[in-house]
Amino acid sequence: MWQSALLLLRRTMPVMVASVGLTLGHSSQALIHGLTFPGMAISTVKLSIKHAHFLQSVEKWEYYDSLCSGVIVGRKPLTLITAAHCLKEVQLNGPKGLPVLSIVQPELLGIEDIRLQQAFYRPFAAVAEDLTQDIAVLVFEANIKSPIQALRIRLDDLLPESIMICGYGRGYGEADTRHPRCGERKPLPDLSDFFQVLPRAYREMDEMLHLQAQTQFAYTQELVHAEKALLAVNRLNDSDQYDHTIPMPTVGDSGGPWLVLNAWGQYELLAITSLVERFYNPSAHWPFFQKQVPLSEYPYIAYGLRLSHPEVLGFLRYAQHSGADIQFTSAPLYPFIDQH
Repeated sequence: MWQSALLLLRRTMPVMVASVGLTLGHSSQALIHGLTFPGMAISTVKLSIKHAHFLQSVEKWEYYDSLCSGVIVGRKPLTLITAAHCLKEVQLNGPKGLPVLSIVQPELLGIEDIRLQQAFYRPFAAVAEDLTQDIAVLVFEANIKSPIQALRIRLDDLLPESIMICGYGRGYGEADTRHPRCGERKPLPDLSDFFQVLPRAYREMDEMLHLQAQTQFAYTQELVHAEKALLAVNRLNDSDQYDHTIPMPTVGDSGGPWLVLNAWGQYELLAITSLVERFYNPSAHWPFFQKQVPLSEYPYIAYGLRLSHPEVLGFLRYAQHSGADIQFTSAPLYPFIDQH
């Protein structure tokens, strides 16, 4: 039993440790190699979260801060969605026991007089066991002086050809960013096929390490019904070669949006960043490990929690009925996106 628990801990720590954001390692850029977008354009905010961890060895509390990304899905009242794992060990305040957090630089979005009123999220223990629980809804009292658009949640299960992933992540030694960065990616059509993550050519170069990586990947698929709950993007170029310059989520991008355009050119929210999976053992036989970049530049796959999944949708509708402003849509996609 303890072996299984240890394995789960080892597998979920890179996903869920809120003190460093999305993963344990560091990366060189926010949404690595992504392009800067105004937060207003994509209704994306940066969240500053305060945490408290009790150190059993010395019997005292340790306090730390973290950053995550969030998405505006409603204006009346102001409603945000983020990843529940961002609220691990969060400090609580007031008679309602609300998380201690804030929107960073809200004036850039034309938002004033912000006060958290409600928070819907499940305990971290539940999230660690089931990634479909990695969703949090935050409801604020706020004065919104800008025309910022709330993103509607897309209920269509069809897989779009292209997704834009955004977030406020920050890399190692990098100054804070005032605006989110985004990268356009093609989602993987079949999450059961590990060769979409590390192609067959890499197995021929180092069969044992490829098998170890595939075993780790398979464990993630068992954690949730991945084909229904998760979207994923890899880090392969058009030649099926691993390329560390391709945009990928990084530390602080948790809870950031995975967006798709509808037929009227409006962004809709398909998923939020939940997990980045990396295989840490380098191989002298894999040519991309020859590059002079840190291992943290090598996430192989990033997962977005799909908001149309029945478990997630049920949670969102509960928050909606409890006062959150959440709207859903199944409008036609942008004409240039192939749905087949």
